[in-house]
Amino acid sequence: MIGQKRALLIQPPLEDFYTTPIRLYPLGLLYTARVLQIYGWEVKILDSLSPLRKKRISLPEKFAYLQPYLNHPYFFKNYYRFGLNKEKIISIVKEYSPDLIGLSCSFAAYYKSVDELANEIKKNFSTCLIVGGNQASCLPEEIKKRTPTIDAIIVGPAEISLPLFLRNNFPQDGLKKTVQSHRPDEILLEASESIDWKKIWPAHELVKPHLYRIGQRNYASLQASRGCPFQCTFCNVHLVFGRQFECRPIESLLQEMKYLYRHHQVRIFNFEDDNLSLNREWFKEFLKTVKKDSELKEIELLAMNGLSYDTLDEELLSLMKTAGFRQLDLPLVSGQEELRRKLKRPERKGGEYFWEIIRLAKKLGYFITVYLIIGLPGQTKAEIIETASRLWQEKILVSPSIFYLAPGSEIDQTLTISEEVKNDWDKYRSTAFALETEELSRDDLISLFLYLRQKNLEFHLLKKRN
Repeated sequence: MIGQKRALLIQPPLEDFYTTPIRLYPLGLLYTARVLQIYGWEVKILDSLSPLRKKRISLPEKFAYLQPYLNHPYFFKNYYRFGLNKEKIISIVKEYSPDLIGLSCSFAAYYKSVDELANEIKKNFSTCLIVGGNQASCLPEEIKKRTPTIDAIIVGPAEISLPLFLRNNFPQDGLKKTVQSHRPDEILLEASESIDWKKIWPAHELVKPHLYRIGQRNYASLQASRGCPFQCTFCNVHLVFGRQFECRPIESLLQEMKYLYRHHQVRIFNFEDDNLSLNREWFKEFLKTVKKDSELKEIELLAMNGLSYDTLDEELLSLMKTAGFRQLDLPLVSGQEELRRKLKRPERKGGEYFWEIIRLAKKLGYFITVYLIIGLPGQTKAEIIETASRLWQEKILVSPSIFYLAPGSEIDQTLTISEEVKNDWDKYRSTAFALETEELSRDDLISLFLYLRQKNLEFHLLKKRN
């Protein structure tokens, strides 16, 4: 198209002790790309984290308190920069010459990379620069204050906020009236209408499938539902997707999976939902549909974020297994029922129901990982060790996450913490061990972390021998 506008969407580098590759699939950018395509834009994705490159860098002075632990066999070894260097990113921007640049801004802990990249881009180009994502949606005013070079913050889902931004900031003569979405049924979407996320697919065709692999198999991330009606005090997802829970049409989701299976050779589908099993009837029908499909054979399904044990039972666990789930990732958060109530965790069936689900899943042959948050206000060392020990007795892998602040969450707004930590987003991460409580000092947090990692390794080696 003559005069077609170009957008470059960038997943920035990050700095930390480690990163988890399966968390890096740029799903949010791909939804943003689809919205731009609907409005007639040519779009390129620059995922600076894939293929994943890392470079050892000095431990930041603010984390110097962790230096003595770097030689411990169960602690982190080095601090790294993951992703392309700024010179390479700037050269790609220059070569593509976009009319619009968008940066993903999803985690407070990695905002430093967004800020540095935004300033570097604006130093070299006058192109309109926007940011979006979880962190951008939670603290847009603060981001604009910290990084004035950013031209606009896209708050919430791109399907809602981005069309308004485009209509207000770019000439209408470049607007396509209709575009063909990337779907087998060739549905046409009217760009002048509001965009329903349930009727579009993320622009998977813009990424290279071989860059997203687990072992020897390609994977892709999907979203089957959005919204969370729960009010867990440590969570901020409602600031992005709201409280209203809604699911995509099963046929649309299935066709997206089949497209990825055929054209991207995807064999592992990772669901980034926060509440995948919340609508029981929808979830049952989806699992049955996948199971019956003759094409989707030998696939694996993952849901590392969004399976609440409170929504599961033997029927669902059995259907999940036959549809392709091999492992079960369940957040317990804390083994203390009273603390879970204070955190407003959804739990209609009582605390012992969790252990019933664990035993049912074990009988069905699942590999089970349970996620605990370590260092919550009111949590004690004895409770953490007792909960972990009970899980190990059940032969369950324990995944510890040191408690950190989620911007805009209830705890973030009500917890009394030092201004030093409150204002330093670099410390909004598990690996910072930044939040001490009356019950747990930083030394306590680190010693618990080391203990849990050691026991997990012993558990893993024992499981391999058996």
